[in-house]
Amino acid sequence: MKVQKVRDLTLIDLGQEKTVVIACDSCGGIGMKEYDVLKVSPLVTGKYTARVALFEILCSGAEVVCLANTICNEMDATGKKIIAGIEEELEEAGIGKVVLTGSTEENFATFATGFGVTAVGIVENKNLKVNTVKQDALLIAIGQPKVGEEVLRSDKGTIADYQMIKTLLSLKGVYELVPVGSKGILYEAKQLSENNNMQLILHSGIQVDIHKSAGPSTVIIAAMEEALFYQMDLPGSIEVIGKLRI
Repeated sequence: MKVQKVRDLTLIDLGQEKTVVIACDSCGGIGMKEYDVLKVSPLVTGKYTARVALFEILCSGAEVVCLANTICNEMDATGKKIIAGIEEELEEAGIGKVVLTGSTEENFATFATGFGVTAVGIVENKNLKVNTVKQDALLIAIGQPKVGEEVLRSDKGTIADYQMIKTLLSLKGVYELVPVGSKGILYEAKQLSENNNMQLILHSGIQVDIHKSAGPSTVIIAAMEEALFYQMDLPGSIEVIGKLRI
C-alpha cells in the first residue's frame, strides 16, 4: 500500500485503480464562548470549517465518503449548533448526511470554541486531479480572498462555490484545482508549480491580492488549457494570475 503527501492531502493507493484521499481542517476561538476572539454562531464555525475539508476532497476529483468532526465542546448547545452548520454545508455540497460522524467533550467545561474536521474521499485513479498538469497551462483564481467577518458579508459570486468545482471537474481541459486558504494564492500557486515540476510565470497585471489569506477556501486556483478558458463564460470573480510552463 503506497501512501504519499501532496500539499494538504494524504493519498493512499488502494490498488485496483482506486485512491483514498484524506484532508482535514481545524478552528479555534471562533464561536460564542467567553474567550472566543471572533463572536459568531457555532453554526457558522461548523459550516465554514467543514467547507475547507470538503473543498480539498472535491477539488481532487474524489467523492466524499466520510466527514468526521472532533468538537472540543459540549454537545448541548455548542456541539449541536456546530453539527447543524456541518449538515447545512453538506446539503449545499449535495452530499448526504450519512457520511457524518464525530465526538464531543462531555467531561470538562470549556471556555473557547474548538473544532476539527477530517474528510475522506475515494476516487478512481483516472479521475484523480493531483499533480496532473502535464503541459503548459493557464492559471486562474476563482473568488476573492476573504477571512473572518469578510466571509460573512460576502455577496454571491465573490467566493468560490461547489457548483464551480463541479463545472470545472466536468471539463477535460481543466488539469488541476487547488483550494486556497490562509497562506494565500501565491503560496498555493508556487506549490502547484513545484509539485508538477513546472515554472510559474505570474501575470503582470494581477488585481487580486495574491498574498492575502483566503480564509475558509474562498478562492480556488485552476490550471487549465488556455484555449478552453477563453471559450468559457465563467460566472463570479475570475482573474488570470499566470501560467505554468514546462
